[in-house]
Amino acid sequence: MFEKSSPSTVKMPLFRLKTVFPLIALVSIGVFFWCMERYDRTAFIRFKNPIDRVNLATSNTPNLDPSSQATLDTASNTCENYTRAYFRPRHVNPDAEFHTLEDIEKPVLPPMVQMERGMVVSPVNKQESFICPEIIDVDVAADDDVEETSKLLFGLATTVDRLDRLLPSLLYTYGNTKAGLIVLVPESDDDLEKQETYFRNRGLDLTLIASPLDFTARYFGMVEAFIEHIRKHRPHTTWVGFSDDDTFFLSLPTIAKELKLFDEKKKHYIGSLSEASWQVDTFGHIAFGGAGVFVSKPLLDVLWKYYDECQSWGEQPGDQKLGQCIQRFGDTPLTLWPSLYQMDMTDPVDGVYESGRKIESMHHWNSWYSKDVVKMTTVAAAAGRKSVLRRWVFDQEEIVDPSSGEKVRHFWVLTNGYSLVKYTYGKNVPDDAINFDATEKTWPEDPRGFEERLGPLRPAENEGIAKDRWLLSNAYVVGDNVHQFYVREEDEGHSVIEIVWLGPKGGGGGGISDHYIQGTKQQ
Repeated sequence: MFEKSSPSTVKMPLFRLKTVFPLIALVSIGVFFWCMERYDRTAFIRFKNPIDRVNLATSNTPNLDPSSQATLDTASNTCENYTRAYFRPRHVNPDAEFHTLEDIEKPVLPPMVQMERGMVVSPVNKQESFICPEIIDVDVAADDDVEETSKLLFGLATTVDRLDRLLPSLLYTYGNTKAGLIVLVPESDDDLEKQETYFRNRGLDLTLIASPLDFTARYFGMVEAFIEHIRKHRPHTTWVGFSDDDTFFLSLPTIAKELKLFDEKKKHYIGSLSEASWQVDTFGHIAFGGAGVFVSKPLLDVLWKYYDECQSWGEQPGDQKLGQCIQRFGDTPLTLWPSLYQMDMTDPVDGVYESGRKIESMHHWNSWYSKDVVKMTTVAAAAGRKSVLRRWVFDQEEIVDPSSGEKVRHFWVLTNGYSLVKYTYGKNVPDDAINFDATEKTWPEDPRGFEERLGPLRPAENEGIAKDRWLLSNAYVVGDNVHQFYVREEDEGHSVIEIVWLGPKGGGGGGISDHYIQGTKQQ
């Protein structure tokens, strides 16, 4: 009925479209990963040859190799100027004291050379431009022993998220010490035990406590938390510290050592006022919490006795409630600790950091103004914590201005971990035109509100004086050494000054091993 048709031969295409596209995709992916592998290999080879280091075993004079390269995040544009100097800390007795501005008589900074994009030495430089700088030896007080910190217990009222964001600064302050830290956080469904383990594994002796109290009440709520924690876990505690999560202590062992000057068996309320007089007028003669507040155990016991009454007073700031409770029931006056800084001011705050003042705590560094305190204190890995913000003056020279034929004087001031400033004095400017014992007023607020705490201020600008500032941009630990990069923005790019701190062999920048041998202090 139906005719059977003869089969016809149909030629299939060599490549079908739905086969071609997957093949193209696979080839593209393969090429991509091959390129990435080559790129990573090249980058790894460069990483294996970082900034050239000084071999102290073979030479006392470092080589400034024209072919050396330094990776710098901020040097994305052509960098016209670059130089490098080497400092070597000589650790002395931890109790050693220094002038606020120490003089270095040897030449420090070699002439600048021209750099191209990516911090590559330009071939236009002449060979004689490369001068091997002499290593500069400077005396630095060794770090204090951490043993006394075991008697300290600190408390914060914050959130777990903020703790995580501020972890690097918290590790510098509390890590590698024996101080305890309790943190009151809002109640939530989070696994506090797991979160606590996270922070403990990173180096903090930290206890998280969920609290139903509002933030301001939680600050004073640390009184109850302190009492309970001391009873259960740290009966040897002699001092408790009320702090904010962005309170930054430069050396907790030094804080503990200085607290030993007080009789721990008596009631003590210790802290500092705000630098801004209107803050004191508003909140009273209290220890401001951001700078750090210290209460002895006997006074803590009194606060616990009246805890419920003081906590019921309202929603004023926690440090104000603490101060008012002590004033009413503690019968203990405030002992001022002037080297603790609340830092109630806004950017630029260069004048305070460059003042040469003894600064043992700072606050508001990531809110009212912006300063990377972790980068600032990186130098402690090579030179110790007591080297941070130390000031040195050097390269004081008198030269003839070729354009005018007049004599001008210039010199440099290093504030370690913060800035390098070049001062140039014009004709007829007296040597004492700048009082370096006075704080330079760089912040915008009315200076009259700060003079009571900071003393007479000096102006940021002086007639006949030019001032060029290189601010710390980055700092890296390379082996035993720390490389600091101070950067100045200029019209055609960046000017970079690298300061290399040569740490002791094997690390231990605080110099503790030089002064504490088997528990015996070496004079």
